[in-house]
Amino acid sequence: MKFSAGLFAAFLAFVSSATAQEACTADVVQAKSQLVADAMQTIAAQNPDRMQELTAELQAQMDAIQSGGDVSTVCTFFDEVIAEAAG
Repeated sequence: MKFSAGLFAAFLAFVSSATAQEACTADVVQAKSQLVADAMQTIAAQNPDRMQELTAELQAQMDAIQSGGDVSTVCTFFDEVIAEAAG
């Protein structure tokens, strides 16, 4: 299963419109987004079910940001996905 580039584009639009904290700005999220896309492809190749779980978690992150949630949780999520793919 390929991770949708459209999902990232929508996510970045939400993050860009949100008030970002200094440590986790929209620019930081955007920079990490390609690393996360690559990481999720790696995870999908190893465990498609986990990929689906991560996609659902990403959607939940997007929903939280859209509702005024803390953008820094996205950076934490991205870091966790990247670390998981690295093993």
